[in-house]
Amino acid sequence: MFHLPASAFQRALPWISAAALVLLSFAVFMPGLGGGFLFDDYPNLVSDPHWRLTALTLDGLQEALGNGFSGFGGRPLALLSFALDHLRAGPDARALKLTNIAMHAGNAVLVFVLVRALLHAVDVERTASAPGRDLFAATVALLWAVHPLQVSTVLYIVQRMEIGATTGILLACVAYLQARQRQIVGQRSWTWFTGAALATLVGLGFKESAALAPAFIAAIEVCVLRFAGPTQAARWLKSVFAGAAIAACLVFAFVVVPHYAAPGRYDFREFDLQQRVLTQGPVLVHYLSQILLPVPDRLVFYYDNFPLSRGLLAPAWTLGAWTLIAALAAFALRYRTRYPLAALGIAWFFVGHLLTSNVVPLEIAFEHRNYLALLGVLLALADGSARALRHVHLDARITMVAVVIAATIALTTLQVMTWAEPTRLATALASRNIESARASYALGRLLFEQSRGDTQLPSWSLARQEFLHAARLGGRSPLPEQALIIMHARDGTPLPGDIWPRLQNKYTEYMMTPESEGALWQLANCRQLEQCPLDAQALFETFIAALGRNPDSARLHSIYATFAYTVLQDPELGTAMMREAVALAPTDPQFKANLARFLACKPGAGSEVESLVQAVREANRAGTYTGDLAAIRARLETCAAPPLPSSLQTERSSP
Repeated sequence: MFHLPASAFQRALPWISAAALVLLSFAVFMPGLGGGFLFDDYPNLVSDPHWRLTALTLDGLQEALGNGFSGFGGRPLALLSFALDHLRAGPDARALKLTNIAMHAGNAVLVFVLVRALLHAVDVERTASAPGRDLFAATVALLWAVHPLQVSTVLYIVQRMEIGATTGILLACVAYLQARQRQIVGQRSWTWFTGAALATLVGLGFKESAALAPAFIAAIEVCVLRFAGPTQAARWLKSVFAGAAIAACLVFAFVVVPHYAAPGRYDFREFDLQQRVLTQGPVLVHYLSQILLPVPDRLVFYYDNFPLSRGLLAPAWTLGAWTLIAALAAFALRYRTRYPLAALGIAWFFVGHLLTSNVVPLEIAFEHRNYLALLGVLLALADGSARALRHVHLDARITMVAVVIAATIALTTLQVMTWAEPTRLATALASRNIESARASYALGRLLFEQSRGDTQLPSWSLARQEFLHAARLGGRSPLPEQALIIMHARDGTPLPGDIWPRLQNKYTEYMMTPESEGALWQLANCRQLEQCPLDAQALFETFIAALGRNPDSARLHSIYATFAYTVLQDPELGTAMMREAVALAPTDPQFKANLARFLACKPGAGSEVESLVQAVREANRAGTYTGDLAAIRARLETCAAPPLPSSLQTERSSP
């Protein structure tokens, strides 16, 4: 720790540190405001109109909060924050990113407060001065705030959900520490315990990962506080934590695992449950390597080609990764009383990945999953470094810390500047990970948009090369093939002969995902446009292949129904398929709205249409189906071709 004499300046050091954290967070990340939307931003923000609040009215708020992100509880606070941003600045990616930066700066201050409180709790003998603890906490918080790994959370707009959930967790931990410190000295503490519970609820309003707050608090209790305090209170705390741990293990063993081990739960992934769990060992070790050596070229964002572990020795480094994880866990358990901060740091990292590195069939890896887990590694490293260098002269220690901070800021600045411009970012990600079909497709899509369909421009040829490269890499995603089909159809250029068969094989072999549904809809949507005369027979065969593999997909039946009605000019088939969609998902009002459009001008269907419309109206409490109801009214008035289902529309037909 640092040892400095007391002074008025040092008493003001916590406030100075907090202000410096905010200023540096803004200074480092502000240059990245121009990076635009990316990946999951498109389905959640760009293509979804419901969150775009235009007037501060009850109906507008109800629509914004009642639609959008999937997840337990609906993530209302995340939606509210996006809605207020739109009310303030419209659909401007810069404004959305600015709010992310502000929230991240606030989290950096909370990290400082938390680490400072942890140091106070650990340093029971006051061997380090208060200013020394403040500088230690400020250093950890600053490194957390400006670490290169944080760029893919702070400047990735939709990850405000993770940032907000972290705010709730940090507030809960700070409140719990305050409650326990008051409890230990016999003061009233229930208000702070209540505050910790309320903070957790705030985090849950952003994302379900805030449910980990009790686990983070348990790590603090076991490693740092160790159930200190009056005997009765300590006994009560031990009973609460033990009961919660037992209950969580029982739910996990008898509810969660059987649920995700059931047949079909992983059909839409390229891996099964065993492979996912085994692969998380190498994934966690990879995260650790990125934290310790955060060179921008190693931060690839897309991990669709991360090597899967099919056994402990397939590949062999799987066993090595799990051995390292076991060794870290054993160290934390064995030395939790001797090195409480280091033990807490290790436990904190593992708790941070408790949900995302488990049996839930999520993507294999994402950098933003380290947003809060990063703090654990930094805390352990800082504690170990402080212990190892405690006999080194103060000036030398300050110099070492300054060098580490400067190097971290320099690396993060490079990463931020890459994220500051969409073409630069897409090019960098594709070049950093040439085996990633997602990275190649993202670059191709951007280049195709820049070409504006002009086959003479280099960007058109480069886009085609990227799409071909992504298609040749394999994988389940049909997006590269879909992009090639659309771009060649729109531009009237010959399509490589293996593209349609490749696409059809993917729909034959794999279960539908939202991504593959969207790709098929884009193709059907494109075929309805005069400037996109793609092969209707090949598209029909693709639908048949997809329906054969996914006979229970209501959305697929709905997409095919619209294709049959508008492209094949077969209203009877279209109506029959839409009825099938309603039968497959009888509680989903969207398919009832789609069927009502199809039946609106059919003689003798008036009573059925009225019944369908009434069902949609009853489900329209959040304004989700207002557009559909308006389309049905227009259809009844004109009896024209049915408009496209609003839930499946996109802004334009493009790769």
